[in-house]
Parts: sequence; C-alpha cells; structure tokens
Amino acid sequence: MIVDNTLFFNLACESLTRGETVRIRLVGHSMSPILKEGDLLCIVPFKGDVCVGDVVLFRYGSDYLLHRVRKKSGSMLEMQGDHCRSVEHATISDVVGVLQSVERQDGKTMNVGSGEWERLSRRSIRLNVCRNMLLKIVDKNGRKRLRWWYFTILALLMWLPLNGFDLQLNNYVLGIRADHLLHASVYIPCSWFIVDLFQRRRWWAVVVACGVGLLTESVQYILPYRGFDINDMVANTIGVLLGWAIFLLLRQRK
Repeated sequence: MIVDNTLFFNLACESLTRGETVRIRLVGHSMSPILKEGDLLCIVPFKGDVCVGDVVLFRYGSDYLLHRVRKKSGSMLEMQGDHCRSVEHATISDVVGVLQSVERQDGKTMNVGSGEWERLSRRSIRLNVCRNMLLKIVDKNGRKRLRWWYFTILALLMWLPLNGFDLQLNNYVLGIRADHLLHASVYIPCSWFIVDLFQRRRWWAVVVACGVGLLTESVQYILPYRGFDINDMVANTIGVLLGWAIFLLLRQRK
C-alpha cells in the first residue's frame, strides 16, 4: 500500500501528539553523514522545549523536515540539515517530535546523547561548515567578489622578490618538494575565477587557467630575482586540473 507523503506525516504527527513514539525509515541525504538513507529513526513526542544541536521533526510550510536546531532565540528556531547549505526558520510550536535513537541497516542502534552520537555530530557539523565555505567560492557571487583579490595575490606570489624572506621550500613533504606543492595549491582555484567568462564552453576555463600558469612561470625567466623551473610549471598545471575536478564535484553536490 502506497501512502501519500503528507498523509503519512499527518498520521505520524497525530501519533506523536497522543504521546506515542513513531519509527520512520529515512529517505534523503539532508542529514548525511550522521544519518543515512535507510536508517530507522525512533522519534519521541515533543516535550515543550529543545536545545541547540537537537535533531527534530518540524512543520515547514506544507512539508515536514527532520533537521538539526542550529540557533535558538526565544521561541524562534533556525534549522539546518547537516548536509544542507540553506537554513529554515521555524518556531517551537512547529516542532512535533525529537529524534531519540537511530537503527542502522546492519542492526546497530545508536542513542542520541551517547558519546558516539556527540562525536559524530561534531564531525558532521564541521564537515558541513567546510563544505559550505567551498560552495561559497564555487557560487557565482562568491567568485565575483574574490576574483581580483585572487589574481592580485597570485601575481604578487609569482613575481615579487620573495628570496629575501628566506623561505625554506626545498625540503620534501611525502616525497614531493614543498615548493611544488605550494605551486599546485595556489593554482587549484584558478579555473574557478575564469569559468564565468565562458558561459557555453566552460572547459575553456581549464585551458585559460593552464595558460595563466604557463605565463606566470615564463615571466619568472626574465626576472633577475626569480628563477624559472619547468617542474613548477608542471605543478601549476596539475593544480589547475585538480581544481577543475573539485569545481565539477562541488557543482554536482550543490
């Protein structure tokens, strides 16, 4: 028997209002990685108050969401899924249930409030913060704000006489010279800030970004206080390609 989603949650909310515990099979990834699709969630009736960090079932317009309480100000709540960029605003009266425990598909049960739950919650929240910071860069408005800052800093790093700072970049990290790692890291976001110039053929951003890496390294050849290294040029290209792969992955996730 197939039950309409709205009808299902209305029935679940009626049970919670009567003081009964409900069990819901999770569908979706908005609370990933702490909650996974297919997990069996045990939700208990709402007792009248929630704390920041609680995972609650609440009404949001005509829908029902199971997200974490991110902020609380009086009766106003700000909610966010651990794998979401957007936030929702609700009131305490919109909350209908609170997550009590999770049963994984392998049969393992984890209680909310346990040491394992707290550890996984902190990790899940940190991952979401880092993910959203990267998505802001991938976002068009973020790229527009940071574009000229990036290329200005890039030019300064590539062309200023940095020898006087006595930077130790000839040592090795995991068998790779530190200066090559630095070059690759600096060029990771290069294609991100060029992609908006090519609306229909975005792959041209990779070509132009690689050209920027070749140009900046080539200019060092004629600068008396800098040195040209073909390996740095290769590192620049590797950084661009890695950055483009990250860009495509983040856009797909977004």
